[in-house]
Amino acid sequence: MKKIFTLIFACIATMTVMAQSDGSTVSNSWGLKGSGTQGDPYLISTAADFEAMAKNCNADHKGTGEYFKMTNDIDFGGSAENPVQLPAIGKDGNAKITQIAYGFDGTFDGYNHTIRGIYHTESNNNAAGKYNALFGCIDKNGVVRNIVFDKNNHITSYNYVGTIASINMGTIQGCVNNADITATNFAAGGICGFMVNGCGTIKDCENYGDVKAMTYASGICGGSQSGKSITTYNYLIEDCLNSGKLSTTNGVGSAGIAGSYSGAIKNCNNNGNVDDTQGTAKSKLYTAGIVSCASFAVDIEGCYNRGAISGVKNVGGIVGNVMKGDEAATVIKNCRNDGSVSGQDMYVAGIVANSARKEGVVSVVSCTNNGEVTSTGTTEFIGNLRGNTNIALGEGNIIGAGLKALPLDPDTQTGIDNTNVNTGKTANGVFLRNGQIVIVKNNKKYTISGIEIAE
Repeated sequence: MKKIFTLIFACIATMTVMAQSDGSTVSNSWGLKGSGTQGDPYLISTAADFEAMAKNCNADHKGTGEYFKMTNDIDFGGSAENPVQLPAIGKDGNAKITQIAYGFDGTFDGYNHTIRGIYHTESNNNAAGKYNALFGCIDKNGVVRNIVFDKNNHITSYNYVGTIASINMGTIQGCVNNADITATNFAAGGICGFMVNGCGTIKDCENYGDVKAMTYASGICGGSQSGKSITTYNYLIEDCLNSGKLSTTNGVGSAGIAGSYSGAIKNCNNNGNVDDTQGTAKSKLYTAGIVSCASFAVDIEGCYNRGAISGVKNVGGIVGNVMKGDEAATVIKNCRNDGSVSGQDMYVAGIVANSARKEGVVSVVSCTNNGEVTSTGTTEFIGNLRGNTNIALGEGNIIGAGLKALPLDPDTQTGIDNTNVNTGKTANGVFLRNGQIVIVKNNKKYTISGIEIAE
């Protein structure tokens, strides 16, 4: 008899383990199948499972050390005619941007499954209209990865609007957005609305949706919190791609990767067109291929813009403006712009348009501009590399062959140094520069003087 009971208990134990491994158990704390371990994660199979996560996420129960897994594509069932709002997991911890109590702190893996059918319409200046995304906030230990937003979604909200996260202090990796995003007020990003408290990482993410905002619309992240209250900046956006169109309704702050941003941006590409010319603000500012307005810690390296950039003032192929806030040496390096850059006022450039910092603190090094740079409003603050003499030009910069010489280009007497993108040498030929005929042969310049040139 003892052997029989032992055998029965062994069978029950085995069945329990099997039940956990196939996700048939239900957690009392989250209302989800699974046990939350790495080997037996909580399973997300329906829209209701996301709602359960949002309902049960709080300051004392935010998923620290726990694992969550999407098991299939999920359709929330919404449409333009029948809107469905975002679950915004961890949103309730966002009292205001300077007081984030908590966010989702576990590890969520979407396993490249797709989300569709979210048509979010809460966009008023109230609790319902703020901090909306799949995750209202990701905490410092939180990891969210491998989620795909289908084009059959549309998100409109008030501020800090994104698909994956409204507020991020943790890590977002390998996510893709195809949906259109709109912020009726401040900061919209194809992936994330805003990063705060000096920390937050976004890696290997892609945006293909169009992003609009009143102020600061960006393909990847609307921006990051900055100021003297933040002692260390560990924001990082790396290996990300934007191919969506970016625009603002007041003409301030569109960019391919990030808007009002402090931190590092590494090896990111923008293919989307950026347009801030239709805004209503009196001062239309900060339009760029990579980051519209950088401040405090600024580290931008290895970025590439192919999109057409159109703005009014502070318009750059890579950076629109570097603000005051930190006078430490800042180098924009190994970046390349192939897109056209057009402005209607001062400070227009192929790489960095403007710097509010002391002369020489910001420099451009080993960067290439191949895009045509034009402005209808300035004859002075415009250049193929920089739009302000505060910005220093270091070694290794290249201006593409055939581009018009501009006032702030290096070697303005001849305007032909560093004009071949492939070799760094000027192509052989005859050039007219500043009223002089210049012949170039085998990278040597010969100036013909004393010849009158007819108008």
